[in-house]
Amino acid sequence: MTTRGLLFATVAAIVIAGSIASAHHGAAGYDNKNITILKGTVTEWIWRNPHSEVRFDVTDAKGDVRHWSVEAPPPTMLTERGWTKASLKPGETLTFHINAAMNGSPVGILRKVVLANGKDLWAYPPADLLLELTTSGKAQ
Repeated sequence: MTTRGLLFATVAAIVIAGSIASAHHGAAGYDNKNITILKGTVTEWIWRNPHSEVRFDVTDAKGDVRHWSVEAPPPTMLTERGWTKASLKPGETLTFHINAAMNGSPVGILRKVVLANGKDLWAYPPADLLLELTTSGKAQ
């Protein structure tokens, strides 16, 4: 391969890799300025890389059920914040604090869960709490 061909291949690889990373970690579709609080029943807790996921059902005042799916950090980050694979169980009714999709779809980014006993499990804590959670390994 010529030097020019190698240079072109290198630049192309960098551009493609950057596009993939940007698309994967984009949060432009979520309302990052406001927290939506939902009370719902866990239907599935998926503990995996690259992102964990919780699915839950929310019933409105008319009795209509909306199925939500929200993304959480990977297990390594959640573990540092006091989570375990058994933190959420199907059938539990919990309070979810999320950054919801701006288009109204029932998806979002999980910020924290308030357990039935009142304990907060932070997925993405505020900056001042992040250092404390990371060093102690326990959510407050």
